[in-house]
Amino acid sequence: MDDPRKKRESLVQQFRHDEDAQNKLDRVIVISVDEKSAEYITDWALTNFIDKQRDLVILVHVRNIDLPLAPYINPTGFVEDLDDKKREESHRLLETYAPRFLNQKIAFKAVAMIGEPKVEIIRKVQEIQADVLIMGSRHHGLIQRTLLGSVSDYCVHRCPCSTIIVRPEQEQTEPPRRRSIFSRRESR
Repeated sequence: MDDPRKKRESLVQQFRHDEDAQNKLDRVIVISVDEKSAEYITDWALTNFIDKQRDLVILVHVRNIDLPLAPYINPTGFVEDLDDKKREESHRLLETYAPRFLNQKIAFKAVAMIGEPKVEIIRKVQEIQADVLIMGSRHHGLIQRTLLGSVSDYCVHRCPCSTIIVRPEQEQTEPPRRRSIFSRRESR
């Protein structure tokens, strides 16, 4: 019988070293990306963290389940049949950033998944016994984080391994807003 989890994810691309080099890999790093964070997270990880001699990188993108379909979902992958466009977008995103690892000869797998992102990220980290999770922060305000929850906050508190939250460079974020309606304007 097929494992239902396998229908929730698909291997998009991978690179393996020769057998001797592959056996020397001793650290598994999961990098979780979305459309807004993929560029700055992969740049940061490649520049500051990844060691191509010892790291296996699992690049993951989790596409959310559409709420109108949620009541009709079964765990065997029924939604994936209805979700071709989102699957293609997910694969395209991973195919865009996978060459960054391939060009540097870093062992990696790019995996597209479906489900609730925070739950699926933790499931994948546990399944492969990752040593580190690297992800971005979407900079939700306090109210959004309280009402919707934050994927990065959820993962920081529930992940069985170390979690690194990468913040985008200042120019990639929105311009700062005034602190309150009572803030004074700078005098000219």
